Amino acid sequence: MHLVHLQGSRAGAGGGLSPGGCGEATAPRRQGPARQDLGGTGRMAMADAAARGALADRAVKAMLAGEIDLVQMEIPDLNGALRGKFAAAKKVAGGGRSAICTVLYQMTPVDDVWESRHSSYDNGFPDVLGVPDLSTAIALPWRQGMGAVLYDVVYPDGSPFPLAPRNVLRRVADRFAATGYAPMFGVEYEAFVLHANREMMQAGRHHDLTSIGRMANAYRLTQADEARELGAEFIRRMRGIGITVEVFHTELGLGAVEFAMAPAGAIEAADNAIRAKTYFRELCAERGLTASFMAKWRVGDSGCGAHIHQSIWKNGVNVFYDAGTGKLSEVGHRYLAGMLAGLSDCGVIFRPYVNSFRRFNVSAWSPENVSWGYDNRSAALRVIAYPEPKAYRIEHRVPGADANPYLSIAAMLAGGHHGIANGLVPSAAVAGNALKAPDAQRLAGTLGEATEVFERSAFARDYFGDDFVEHFAASRRVELQYWNDWLASQVTSHELIRHFETS
Repeated sequence: MHLVHLQGSRAGAGGGLSPGGCGEATAPRRQGPARQDLGGTGRMAMADAAARGALADRAVKAMLAGEIDLVQMEIPDLNGALRGKFAAAKKVAGGGRSAICTVLYQMTPVDDVWESRHSSYDNGFPDVLGVPDLSTAIALPWRQGMGAVLYDVVYPDGSPFPLAPRNVLRRVADRFAATGYAPMFGVEYEAFVLHANREMMQAGRHHDLTSIGRMANAYRLTQADEARELGAEFIRRMRGIGITVEVFHTELGLGAVEFAMAPAGAIEAADNAIRAKTYFRELCAERGLTASFMAKWRVGDSGCGAHIHQSIWKNGVNVFYDAGTGKLSEVGHRYLAGMLAGLSDCGVIFRPYVNSFRRFNVSAWSPENVSWGYDNRSAALRVIAYPEPKAYRIEHRVPGADANPYLSIAAMLAGGHHGIANGLVPSAAVAGNALKAPDAQRLAGTLGEATEVFERSAFARDYFGDDFVEHFAASRRVELQYWNDWLASQVTSHELIRHFETS
């Protein structure tokens, strides 16, 4: 286990490690925002939620009856992956808690481990507790006798662990609920699918892998047999566990695909996104394929985004739509203005790795500045006014497919709350290429710059808490350090071409 010795987060408003041992404690049942009659899309989402509730009830009963004997404990990590354990189903169905080492929140995607005040040699790398959220219980139809449950993470005294992404989103969602509006989010992912070859991948020869399909074929219905069969099976599998994948299609780039999920409440939308991404990888692996959600896996190919669509509802009405003007409503403008105000501060949430910034290219519809426009794919925030008023929404186009969905939605919802609470007014909508908007602020162009902006942000600290902000900033510095260490160990081809014969 390699440890990177960095100064971790300072003590902040979120509190430190709770006193006492690792004895079990009862975590309070969490109450989400009050449900409202959302109408239209919202009613469909509520119907989906009711169906998922029935799925969860059946899954728990199957666990208690022994029809499901093994459960996949699913714990979202800081980087947006599901980690966990496999546990006896009856223990999980009975609400049994499980010890989780705090180091889970101090690992890079490839398991480099670093220290902070939350988990270090000084405090012995202590445990926190995983608490099953049985409302997320599902049977996995493609794995006989196995189910899955998402877990919340708490201190031994039952208080929320501030580094857990699900807790971060819940903190913001609970605050937003005071506005009286019900937010809805729909996540769409882009990915590249290739034929797996373990030896090539272990040798770093990923660019030698063969993509599915014979040619670049965005939106084609022919010459896409592998993608069509993969997408059909994926949609069916997700339907079987209560996740509605509304669309699956090929995208720009050889082997590129996209899938979009139906709108849901904030936490549920993030749950659906992280599960769908995980289960899509599993399906690909079963077929001898590998799926990459890397923001920019190859120069010259398209990047992979995670565009997030959102609207807010009240009394059966999508309040983003102004029936009088046919445009974005006043509250919609405030919500949008708040997202614009927090966009730069939260840039490192949307682009969390060195590689994330390689996707930064407005000519490839990856926004480079703080901007918005009506149906404008070059802008960071795209207001979509079709196909009907109830579908009126804002698409956030900045996050890459490598971003953590809980943190991305938390940052957007925090911005929306900030705009509504403070009556903010957005800048003028951009028509044409958003990069040419004269007064639009440029987003941070490197991981180091974005991390500094985030750590200094009063906005981020207000909504996410000092503990989380400082810890997440430290985690990004670890990523940057590994990149810099690797770069320092190389003589690159660029250097050789320029200097081998000319110096």
